[in-house]
Amino acid sequence: MTDLYTRVLTDVSYAAGSSGLAGAGEDVLTLLQEGTHHEAAALLAWDRLEQRHRPIASAGYRPETLEFLGDPYFASDENRVLKVARGPVRTDDLPHYRDTPTFREVMAPAGFQDGMTSRLYRDDGTYAGMFHVSAGAAGTFDHRAKDLVAALTTVLSRLTVATSPPSLLPPAPEGAMVGVVDRFGQVRSVDGFRVPDALVDPHFGVVVARFLRSLNPALVGLWPTDHRWSAVTLTRIVDRGLHEAALVQQVVVDPIPHGLSNRELDILSAMASGHSNREIAVLRSISVRTVTSHVESILRKMNVGSRASAVVAATQQRLLRVDCAQSMI
Repeated sequence: MTDLYTRVLTDVSYAAGSSGLAGAGEDVLTLLQEGTHHEAAALLAWDRLEQRHRPIASAGYRPETLEFLGDPYFASDENRVLKVARGPVRTDDLPHYRDTPTFREVMAPAGFQDGMTSRLYRDDGTYAGMFHVSAGAAGTFDHRAKDLVAALTTVLSRLTVATSPPSLLPPAPEGAMVGVVDRFGQVRSVDGFRVPDALVDPHFGVVVARFLRSLNPALVGLWPTDHRWSAVTLTRIVDRGLHEAALVQQVVVDPIPHGLSNRELDILSAMASGHSNREIAVLRSISVRTVTSHVESILRKMNVGSRASAVVAATQQRLLRVDCAQSMI
């Protein structure tokens, strides 16, 4: 690379790694233009919870073109080449690209004769999003521009997971405590929220670790904290270090639905785990008669006729401990 491209590479990398990352995507597109000479560019993140693409930063594309460059383009035949390439692909790399519906019906009418796209991946190899650049003149993106984008794919990938707008995360309920736990067990606070009480419980840490090893996008249920029950939601995210992490939201449940007591809610989760009255008694160090009394009270308060019906209703209403299999989604 010439000094120009080295400087662009350095400037873009610095902008992407700047503190806070607010607006870094827009800065990166502006700085990169000096090296690629693009007339339009877009950085799109793959939202794994919503299973859709969302623009992180864009410039020069009309709204309808930008919309196409997300999910429609991802599903197109033209995108299959990118899956194999694992790097930037230019229009000139594809001899028949100008004959495809994407070019004839979308890009050419928008005024573009040249383009380059790169799929982006996280450090664990999972798909993170796409980066597009377009220009009005054919041959704009030479091998130097391709090498520059290839060298910046890790940086661009970081932006798709670190500068995602708040809309990519589930909104926090009123009064919620919110925190982030990475796969190493490190807890981070979220601006404006108290760290969830549940995160100081080592047993809850086991639940988080199991969740991060699973393929579930989210996990919901209840957790006992300080002699009361809280509703907790774990949402899979990727932290600023490109590590798998869980966003944990906790809201105190008060009052408990159906007028159930704290002990009855605990026994209801034990029922959902398949334990008999005798097993519950042993695990809770109480008598079988006491457990039987609690079970009868649960059925009466929930207005159901059997243990199975109570568990089904509790599952539907998310009244089970978060570590019960039935509460996973």
